[in-house]
Formats: sequence, structure tokens, C-alpha cells
Amino acid sequence: MTTHQCDYLLDYYNGHLSELERAQFEKHLASCPQCQEELHELEQLAEYMPFASDIVEPPKDLEDRVLTNILGEKKPKANVEPFSNKKKRSWFLPSVAAALALSLIGNAYLFTQIEDQNEVVEQATIDQVVQYVDLAAVSGNAKGTASIIKQGEQTSMVVQASELQDLSNEEVYQVWLIKDDKPERAGTFVTSKDGKGSVVFKFNEEFTKKDWDTVAITLEPDANSQLPQGDIVLASEI
Repeated sequence: MTTHQCDYLLDYYNGHLSELERAQFEKHLASCPQCQEELHELEQLAEYMPFASDIVEPPKDLEDRVLTNILGEKKPKANVEPFSNKKKRSWFLPSVAAALALSLIGNAYLFTQIEDQNEVVEQATIDQVVQYVDLAAVSGNAKGTASIIKQGEQTSMVVQASELQDLSNEEVYQVWLIKDDKPERAGTFVTSKDGKGSVVFKFNEEFTKKDWDTVAITLEPDANSQLPQGDIVLASEI
């Protein structure tokens, strides 16, 4: 079925056309009295459409009820003669009212969702870097950084390292936080093929309370080390 420019009236009114489609329709509108009249009726209808002060989520069956109440008529049979201009306008007005009502309901619902999303964004916590250090190589040529980040009530440490030596068998890299020469495990990672690795360690209440003085990375024989057994690869005071 070929689409006539008149069929784009509602999309034009609601701003749903692309720039090219809008330009084409406006060219058509300038020479189409029927579209001009119907657009004017749309604008008049919009002035009298009631808006509720509190926007709520529309019920699932609202669309069917709106169409039933506004149209209140059966679809014309296929063999009915074409509408005259007068009859078409009398049919068009309630139909446009239905379409406009549904459009406004949809727009109100969309606006509510956007408002809710904006509220979530406003309430979202912001990451704050509490401390940042460059890790110094103790053995080898590795490089790394450690960042302590606070997000709301949650504190985490992010450790990133590069140019690490390849691992063999069950070897892993283990991160340690140290206070008064007493190390605590703070994450385990393995390297990628290019010698890079990282870990994010979330502090529990015990870790948050302590004033750590050193962060270190060791090369461990496996992931079960409760105390450092391997060589220190990177370390720094914090």
C-alpha cells in the first residue's frame, strides 16, 4: 500500500518525523487545505486535553478502554462508499482525539520514566579517590598502581600492574595490605598474555578501620597462601 503524505499528519504533530520527512510533509501541508484544517483541529484539541496533576503508570488495558470510549463506533464495512469531506471530518475528529489521548498518555508515561531515571542519577554515589600510589618494582621490571576508592559507604582498592613475568603451573599474584609488618590478603589475580593484571578488593568493616601503611604484590606458588611465601614483585607505602 502506498503511503500518502496526509498519513504523516499525526507523526508530524507529535514530532516523530525525521528532518527529511518533516520537510517533505511541510511542503505538502502548504498546499493541502484538508491537512491544514485537521492540524488546526489537533492544535485546538490539545488546548482542552485535561492533564492530571499526579502522573501514574497507565494500566495495561487503558489503551483499549480509551479507544472504546472515544470512538464508540464499529469499523466501516469494506463496501461502504468513500467518505465525503464532511463525513471524513466528523470521523476524523474523535479518531484524532483518541490518537492524541494515547499519544499524551504515552508521553506522560515516558516523562515519568525520565524523571525517575534522573532521580536515580541524582541519588547515585560518586566515586572518590582517597589515595593513589605508584607501586615500585622490587624484583623485575613490573609497573603498577594502587588506588583506594570510596563510593558511598563502600571502600575498595583497585590494583593494576603491567610487564609482569609469565606464570607457570598454579602460580598467582597476590596483593597484600600490611599494617605493622602484619600482612592481610587483599586480592588474587593472574596475568593476561601481555603481562597485565588487575584486581578490585572491597574492604569489609575490619579493613576499613585499619590505617594500612604498605601495599605489596607477591608471586605465590598457588592461591592458598595465607601469608606471603613468594618474592615481592611490587610494593609501596600508603
